[in-house]
Amino acid sequence: MSIVKKVGIDGKEVLFMASAAISRIYRLKFQRDIYKDLRILEKIIGEGNEEHSNLDLFSLEMFENIAYTMAKHADPAIPDDVEEWLDGFNTFSIYQVLPELIKLWRLNVQTDAEAKKLRPTDREMTTPLFLLRCVQLGLSMADTELLSIGLVNDMYTEQVNDGYRYCELGTQADMDRF
Repeated sequence: MSIVKKVGIDGKEVLFMASAAISRIYRLKFQRDIYKDLRILEKIIGEGNEEHSNLDLFSLEMFENIAYTMAKHADPAIPDDVEEWLDGFNTFSIYQVLPELIKLWRLNVQTDAEAKKLRPTDREMTTPLFLLRCVQLGLSMADTELLSIGLVNDMYTEQVNDGYRYCELGTQADMDRF
């Protein structure tokens, strides 16, 4: 389940898309991990106050690459070159666009399933770990185009929960009452 959002940039409505495939697309195009890059950018812009941010040229390039990847994912007609896509705009503020992309990303990675075995983990989600989860679930790249990262995480959580032993199981009468 891809998630799509329109964001106003330089007087134009630009479509952005996030799906389970976006982390792989970004990694293949830019050899970087979108999870880590978004986390870095989120820390850098902080509350969205330009005077209190630590935005450098490298961070700006990361933002442009992420925005381009999500826009290209939503609209394949967008040029294959980041600079060519950026030339279509006069100027726009990272402080207005990035928070919208972060919201879109959070919707994409959001999960509704809760693990039955509650054990803490100190592993942060990265693109390679996410792709491992997709392989463990038997998902193809075509499948990831249709799924959000959150849905893939839910599927993995439910697969891990398959071995959970419940102390009480519902009966047919319970289901009928439900």
